[in-house]
Amino acid sequence: MFSAPHLQLIEQALARSPARVLAVALGGETVIIKRQESRARPLAYRALNLAARMLGQPLLCAVPAYGGAAGQATEVRRLQALQAAGVAVPTVLHIAPDWIALSHAGEHSIDHLLSRSQEPQLAIWESALAAILDAHHKGQVLSQAFARNIHRHQGQIVFIDFEDDPTEVLSQEQAQARDWLLYMHSTAYLLQADRQILAQRLLAFLRQDSAAVQALIFSSARSLGWLRHLPRQRKPWGRDVISLQSAAEVMHALGSVN
Repeated sequence: MFSAPHLQLIEQALARSPARVLAVALGGETVIIKRQESRARPLAYRALNLAARMLGQPLLCAVPAYGGAAGQATEVRRLQALQAAGVAVPTVLHIAPDWIALSHAGEHSIDHLLSRSQEPQLAIWESALAAILDAHHKGQVLSQAFARNIHRHQGQIVFIDFEDDPTEVLSQEQAQARDWLLYMHSTAYLLQADRQILAQRLLAFLRQDSAAVQALIFSSARSLGWLRHLPRQRKPWGRDVISLQSAAEVMHALGSVN
């Protein structure tokens, strides 16, 4: 719980800014304040579920994100469970009726580092692969395992954004396989390495996950590989198309090295 002066500083910051997520300095430390998110639109869920059925990929189905107080409660519950299991996630510092305060997870996400860091790309990429695998070994699943939600803070990989729970609609093995797919989707287009090399590196981590998760990933590789024929040019197609195309290239290569 925060002191009264700290709560007053947070409320003042919220009053000044309409942003949903704020960084507030309290006692020399940066604290992240997250307002509740508005409720998701069912139409978007129906569209995503339709795409999942058309692609034959239940792993890509929409995960309920309730928004509001229910979404906030889900995030608090999941953060606390993940932290108790030993997964690096932000600490819940305070729970208010319409916002929560979390410890800072660092400034730089994996997609930022892959795009702008002078470090070797593969080392950055594999650091998150190792952290995902570690979470699975601890019996946990992530939520939105996109590179933007995986940060590096003080040399450690930290996961953020837990306002939904994939195990509400997927088995644990399906949710864990989904973690791998989402990470691939959000990173492959940024990586400059040969797709065969990426597939081999990915396989080294997948082989350490459960047999059920591996089977789901290899099944996805077979069914999604054709998407590698999508356009590779960002303009006029946009990032979503090239993200799918690049991820499908790696998934197709994964099928050949498996």
